[in-house]
Amino acid sequence: MKTKWHIRTACCITLLFTALLVAPVHAAPRILIVGDSWAQSVWVAGVMDQALARAGFEDVTSVGESCALGGTRADQWVTPAYQDKIRDALEAHSTVDMVHLIIGGNDVLRRIKEQNVFEVWTAEQRRREWDGIARNIKRIVTHCLAFEQVRHVVLAGYDYLNPATASEVYALLGQTFHFGGMTQEQVNQCFIEHEKSKRDIGLALDNCTYVHNLGLAQYHFNEPPDARRPGGPPDYEPFPGGEPRRPMPDAAFMTVHFAGRDYPGDGIHPNEEAHLVMLENAVATVYKPLLERSAAYQTILAE
Repeated sequence: MKTKWHIRTACCITLLFTALLVAPVHAAPRILIVGDSWAQSVWVAGVMDQALARAGFEDVTSVGESCALGGTRADQWVTPAYQDKIRDALEAHSTVDMVHLIIGGNDVLRRIKEQNVFEVWTAEQRRREWDGIARNIKRIVTHCLAFEQVRHVVLAGYDYLNPATASEVYALLGQTFHFGGMTQEQVNQCFIEHEKSKRDIGLALDNCTYVHNLGLAQYHFNEPPDARRPGGPPDYEPFPGGEPRRPMPDAAFMTVHFAGRDYPGDGIHPNEEAHLVMLENAVATVYKPLLERSAAYQTILAE
């Protein structure tokens, strides 16, 4: 998703060089990160590589410099210009055989950040909007899988936003994020419906797995206490996880100082710890089994 913090570029550059310096020289990129600013944060801070290393895969790394692009939407990634970015990245990294896709959040925000969609749209209209986003995401997934080198696409989910914080912080930046007065529960419901459609894509397509993160930050930070961990494949129960009337905890965001006040982030972009928790969920759910099967297959070939 998108933000306009002036220090973000400098921080990103610093983190990028740090990630490159600490990467093992023998590591081979296996994962292409594609998507919006959540994807960009994961790539620039090296969070995917951290999660892989924690799981014992120090020799596996990710790439994303040309495909993890803040502010991008699913409806952009289905155009030839953006599909070419994926093709070019795969051609440049022949060892990549998996794609980590974080997309759709900006498509939802574009529709809800200035209006209450529970007032201006019928339930049928909302369903059509979410279905339209899902069709674009499915096209992105199938585009990635059309490349012979791509064995699997991981369709990563979002967690709950904090619209109250986003409304206040972005107003200071001259941007409108008032959500038409929607409650936290209503904003959450929009993303729950969006994530359900992504879950269904993962269940319907071969070699694609959806990773469910709704409520994961609440569970990790134990706020509220006893928050339910979101379920994983094959049944994804409970869906959603956590308490769907509440946002991600403030601890899941990076505190920022702006206009003489401290804010718990911008209500939209998680901090590195929260991203790492989501990536560890993806590693445990998808990447570890895939990489272990791949290693076993390579051992058989070597013998």
